[in-house]
Amino acid sequence: MPMCRWGHESTDADHCDVCGRPMTEAVTLRWTCPRRHGDQDGRYCETCGYDSEEPAERESTADPAKVEPVREWYLTAGADRAYHDSIRAVDEVATPAVDFPRYVPRRRFPLHGERMFVGRRDPARGIEPEIDLSGAPEDRGVGRSHALLMPDGNGQWSIVDLHSTNHTYVNDISAPITPDQAVTLHEGDRIYLGAWTVLTVCESPTVS
Repeated sequence: MPMCRWGHESTDADHCDVCGRPMTEAVTLRWTCPRRHGDQDGRYCETCGYDSEEPAERESTADPAKVEPVREWYLTAGADRAYHDSIRAVDEVATPAVDFPRYVPRRRFPLHGERMFVGRRDPARGIEPEIDLSGAPEDRGVGRSHALLMPDGNGQWSIVDLHSTNHTYVNDISAPITPDQAVTLHEGDRIYLGAWTVLTVCESPTVS
């Protein structure tokens, strides 16, 4: 069965049964496939076979350059000498045996879910924090269940101190945050806890 230039099968050799155009009519109208295959002149996309006369596919037509990136939050764990020295100077009784480590490997903890506990793992007591700061070198000044991280519903995260013995500090190492009160975190914030541990708040855009 003959087919017009628009991809319609026709029993009439002179005019298309579907669109009524002359079977010899040259097609000059060109179109762009919604899958971004441009410069098409027939019914079907020459690249992927998309049918131009079928209902439009439910694909996003948003400009990729204008799509809002998804923010990925994470913490990096390290050691801070100035914080350690300030803690030793203030409370020599609480931290006399926790020396500053010679080397601390960088660790990264992605933030996800509804809540994440910060502490040190203790299987015997059933303590399994998502931000587990146990392992060598271990900062024994970090409580087993030291603090809690929670998303605040606005695309950011907050931290709550859980009445830890050595407290939790955000940016200011001279004033601990108040237990049970959420403190909103921002990119670049530094969370100090234990005898020398510092957690740096980071975020990076990822295209969804």
